[in-house]
Amino acid sequence: MNRRIAVLRSVGIVMVSTYVEYALGLLMSVWIARALGPQDFGRYAFTIWLCGWLIVCSNHALTTSSTKFIAEADGMGNPGLASHLAARFSRIQGWSSLAVILLFLLGVAILRPAEWAADGLAVAGLVVVAVVAKANYAMLVAIGKGQERFEPEAVATVAGGVLGMLLVLAAMWAHAGLLAFVGLFAVACLVLNLINRIVFRRHCRPFAAGAIPADVNRRVDRHLKLTAALVLMGSFRLGTIEVFLLNTFSGSVAVGYFAIAGTLTRGAVQLFSVGLTSTLLPYMARTYGENGTARAARFLSEATRFYWAMGLAIAGLGVVTTPEIVRLMYGDRYVAAIPAIEATLVLGGLLLIGNGIAAFQTVVDRQDDRIRIAVVALVANAVLGVALIPPFGLPGAVTTYAATRIVEMALAVHYLRKATNGGLPLAAMSRLFAVGLIATAAAWAATAATPSRWGFLLGAMAFLAVYLPGSALVRYWTRDDLQLMEGLGRRLGAPGRVLLRILAVVRPATVEVAGR
Repeated sequence: MNRRIAVLRSVGIVMVSTYVEYALGLLMSVWIARALGPQDFGRYAFTIWLCGWLIVCSNHALTTSSTKFIAEADGMGNPGLASHLAARFSRIQGWSSLAVILLFLLGVAILRPAEWAADGLAVAGLVVVAVVAKANYAMLVAIGKGQERFEPEAVATVAGGVLGMLLVLAAMWAHAGLLAFVGLFAVACLVLNLINRIVFRRHCRPFAAGAIPADVNRRVDRHLKLTAALVLMGSFRLGTIEVFLLNTFSGSVAVGYFAIAGTLTRGAVQLFSVGLTSTLLPYMARTYGENGTARAARFLSEATRFYWAMGLAIAGLGVVTTPEIVRLMYGDRYVAAIPAIEATLVLGGLLLIGNGIAAFQTVVDRQDDRIRIAVVALVANAVLGVALIPPFGLPGAVTTYAATRIVEMALAVHYLRKATNGGLPLAAMSRLFAVGLIATAAAWAATAATPSRWGFLLGAMAFLAVYLPGSALVRYWTRDDLQLMEGLGRRLGAPGRVLLRILAVVRPATVEVAGR
């Protein structure tokens, strides 16, 4: 139970900071979209997507591998090894970023992207600043997570988000254009890096170069090569091909709509699951270092239950609330993006369990399986993209994205079943899926019966009123889960006493092990 409390504490730190970051980021996205309009916002979205892609290429396997091996070394009681590993990963990251930036500048000189017109040189310089700063920030965050320290990221995201919001507001009042908003993004990345470095020095252990045992070196080298191949292949799928083809055949407006769908979907996923996702890999890696594969598989089963519950909520609430939320936030100029947003929200929710499977495969050194999955998914993504996006535009891009994710998930489950028998509580998941369908139908009916633009709020309440008690009635939660909630309830004063009374009613509907 102490371990679960420690995990929950870290989840809470990450969740609070991410909720603030998401709220501020969503506001900034809406303000920028309204300020620039669909055409220029599409160009802005393309530039930000390019920065993200270059950051992925700069860090490739380094963030995942550093978190895994540092946490694993701590789990084995060897903090000195963890320090030497962090130094090695950090050094590699610097050289990797340099190589990516040089290749990017060469590409800009040759291709001269039309999206940036006469401002091409200035935008390219801002992209370099943003990529270097954000990639280095992500590396330090990964090292901190490996040490099970989540405070630097939390403080940096909140403080950086507040400053970014203020800068965007100032740019809106000044009627700034595309170049100014890209410049503000670069400044935000620099500030994020600086704040994270300051907090890292206070909360995290310093690291220094040193000898690494030969057997660990071999494992690290193999993991880096396999994960780098996996990440780089991943950088060409699940959005990359779609953005390139949309930009080529449908124009920047379609890119902007696709970007809004991705932004709101990522935001919903973060809102419901970021705490678990951010802490899962280091805690699972530490558990693997302490107790081996069997305990890591049990950890995966617990995580999957929470992911599935969150994912069904994302899917159900997404269907009900998306149309009016988009109109309220972005305005009627972006109504054409609604079907794409609804589709990606449902898909993102139902496939959320893939986060846990990927973490498990990384921790137990099953990167070969992940590469096989990535190769098939990349081929499917490319074939479907070429076949569907030129003739159908945005609907073709959404279909390509959805089909690729489904292929990837099917293969992930297949390889997981080969590696372990205890990863997915399928019986419990099926019961909760039925509850989710009923809750979504009730929410849809409540929204349709409310003659107001704010009817989606009533629909959301109807969903929760059916979904939350329904999850207990179908015996989805285990006694361990309820014991953890009761422990929290005893610490929360008056609200905790209300929670304890609810749990007293729910407890008879639980089972000892999820999946029975």
